[in-house]
Amino acid sequence: MLSLRAVGVKEITPDYIELDLTYNRGDLLSLRGVAREIAAITGSTLKFQDSSQLDTKLPKTTVKIEDETLSEVQCSAKIEGLKVEPSPEEWIKKLSDCGMRSVNNIVDVTNFIMLEFGQPLHGFDAEALKDETIIVRNAREGEQLATLDGKLRKLSTQDIVLADTEKPLDVAGIMGSKDTEVTDSTTEILLSASMFNPVMVRRTANRLGLHSEASKRFQHGLTKTNLRQALSAAIKMYEELGGKLTAITLTGDLDDKPKTITLNQEKVNSLIGINVPPEQVEKSLQSLGFHLKRTGVNVNHLEGGLAWHVSFPYWRLDINIEEDLIEEVARMYGYEKIPPQALRGKLPEKLDQTLQQFIYDLKVALKDAGLTEVQTYSFYSSKVINNLQLPVNKLVKIANPISSETRYLRNNLWPNLIEVVGKNLKQGFKDIAIFEIGKVYSPARNASTSVAGGPKKGELPNENYHLAIALK
Repeated sequence: MLSLRAVGVKEITPDYIELDLTYNRGDLLSLRGVAREIAAITGSTLKFQDSSQLDTKLPKTTVKIEDETLSEVQCSAKIEGLKVEPSPEEWIKKLSDCGMRSVNNIVDVTNFIMLEFGQPLHGFDAEALKDETIIVRNAREGEQLATLDGKLRKLSTQDIVLADTEKPLDVAGIMGSKDTEVTDSTTEILLSASMFNPVMVRRTANRLGLHSEASKRFQHGLTKTNLRQALSAAIKMYEELGGKLTAITLTGDLDDKPKTITLNQEKVNSLIGINVPPEQVEKSLQSLGFHLKRTGVNVNHLEGGLAWHVSFPYWRLDINIEEDLIEEVARMYGYEKIPPQALRGKLPEKLDQTLQQFIYDLKVALKDAGLTEVQTYSFYSSKVINNLQLPVNKLVKIANPISSETRYLRNNLWPNLIEVVGKNLKQGFKDIAIFEIGKVYSPARNASTSVAGGPKKGELPNENYHLAIALK
């Protein structure tokens, strides 16, 4: 049943169920998100409620955001009186079942919170931070950071870092510094809860080849409501370990902006292909956390004109347009319940495939004769043009080439085939038998010229198929 509602199952063991989730559902990268989804599908009741209790009357930690395009929310909580110990066996097993390694009781709290809420947190050894300050900024030219995996990372000015007043502390959204990690002697931590620019986090992770559980979640986007709840839950867990919250700072707008879309009954039926009762539309979306208010010409009748103003739950960042809502209705209704229907309308006339069939038959014949097909680019490189002294005034020049090597379209196949032969000879191949069938381009006959020197808009070059064979 789950696999028919967008939550696939990869593996079931006595200890855990491994789910197969769609990439766009960042909210499902958390146990709470999966629980909401399964509750909606099965009609179950959730055993948790959304809540956050943060005491903002305490003294403030020092937090600065240099550029709000890097991070719109940065929170920091100082927790004292901690004692680092090995985690209980129950914790170790739970983390192991989730594919994570236990470090110690202090670090494991942040991992548990990330798994439950989908919000990464990071605990810094407070004594290792200069002035106990957290600054969100771009990395500076030449800065390096030894990450928790023991590798020295060269940072780019396009990377986001958390820093104190003299050094970077963390590759933001990806991994912390070895120099500020929680150790056996740690008694105080600065707990950081952040929202970073997801595009920048993804680019940094790709550039460094450093993809972590945290970066996976930051890349999908996070919500402010969830951040507050995760931070509150983490503080509570640390207090249960004997710690005490002594200072806290919440920087940025911590309220998610409400989002509403109008959903039309007629469009629901049109896209799904069946008449879905309004009550079913409402039941499906309400089970997923959406709020609906009827509107339109006739809000209480099943006939046309009915629509809804649909308000989104804060965790559904993947929903943006009316069609997204209709997809939610369809999957909750059940794709398997939607009967197949014959296509309506006039079928398009069959295209003439005579030329394509001839080219295919010719390729088969050349292959049977012992030749190998190659495919080269549709343009000449500057090397080919210079080496063969090709007259560029007879070539079609591209108005907006992606590089200087793609300025001229080919008017023959053999120049590029000669280049292929040369590369193969350099690799030590002696017997070469290759062919190519492809389009070549020439200026349109009687083409007029624009002020910029190229053909006027709408005057496309001639295109013809050629065959070239190279034997050595």
